[in-house]
Amino acid sequence: MKLLTPSLVAASLVLSSCGEETKPTPAYPAVSQALPQPAPEPAKPAETQPIPAPTPAPAAQPVVAATPAKPTYTVRAEVDTLPGIESSVLRLHHERIPNFAGKDGKVGTDSQGKPGMKPMTMSFAKGPGVSYEGLKAGDKVEVVVEMNWEAALPDERIVITKLTRLAPETKLDFEGQRSLSDPKPVTPKPEPK
Repeated sequence: MKLLTPSLVAASLVLSSCGEETKPTPAYPAVSQALPQPAPEPAKPAETQPIPAPTPAPAAQPVVAATPAKPTYTVRAEVDTLPGIESSVLRLHHERIPNFAGKDGKVGTDSQGKPGMKPMTMSFAKGPGVSYEGLKAGDKVEVVVEMNWEAALPDERIVITKLTRLAPETKLDFEGQRSLSDPKPVTPKPEPK
């Protein structure tokens, strides 16, 4: 095993730096003899823009409760009377509306204890885009109606928003009441006790 001697180490250092010029590092850093540089020009001010006045905070708005959607119902019915000289509303004899809720939003029961609104003939107002063209008494229809409890007149409270004609052979259930297409009332089945 060969040991490196100090002279061998020095020689290898000399050889490794061949071709390179090295400057000795002074013990103390030299003071720069460079010429003084002129002071930088002061920055030109950017185009000045007026500072906007602070925007006042918006006034507090009163909290308004959201208006609930108007209840809608899909109802099958028979045309009883078309609008005309005596009335501007369509009168329909409709089937039971089992989920019909009153102004308080609750589904009530009729005199027989059944939920919703019983079959009856009543007036319906015509909504935008609804056409009665070609309708006649006795025609069977399905209507989508919207309840507007705030309407000034009772005849304007139930508004037809969609009207679809049904096939003439469609059977409607008026729970024993007469209809134009079947003037003989059906004898209602006795209710189980």
